[in-house]
Amino acid sequence: MAAAIAALVLAAGSAAQAKVLAFTAALSGHAAPTDTGSDATGQANIRVDTDAKTVDVTLDVQGIAEDELWSQLAKSPMGPIHLHRYGSHDHTDPSSASLLFPLPMGPAYSPTAKGFHVDLKGYAYAAGAAALHSDASFDDFVSAMQNGQVVLNIHTNAEHDGEISGEVVPAAG
Repeated sequence: MAAAIAALVLAAGSAAQAKVLAFTAALSGHAAPTDTGSDATGQANIRVDTDAKTVDVTLDVQGIAEDELWSQLAKSPMGPIHLHRYGSHDHTDPSSASLLFPLPMGPAYSPTAKGFHVDLKGYAYAAGAAALHSDASFDDFVSAMQNGQVVLNIHTNAEHDGEISGEVVPAAG
């Protein structure tokens, strides 16, 4: 009995110490790499659980409807919204960009009066990387997120390269 209680206390202590990293991204059509002039906007909150190696994304978009997302990508396992890693912090060199993590279409997406909402929970990094055929390790992913190399990009039927995007930055606080 004492051993079972000790194991339970140890497990509870380990779960309480799971490291979760928080990031945000403000999306627009008026910044690199998607200087499209679009008036659409978005706000994302991203949480990365470094123990479980999972990603949660909450995204609210205004000015783009779900049916405007690039239909070719929407039907694919990678979906029309991605995290892209750039080789530089100014995000202007498309040749340095690589797909890093997808937000596949599915039940996580829901329409809103002015756009759509995404609420993706517990998505395993390994599954996302496999959908994109990415060779970036989880540690590479976390490092890129922490070092300002990642952009969240929304691909639409009107703008295949991305209509709006935003740099992923560590959350304040």
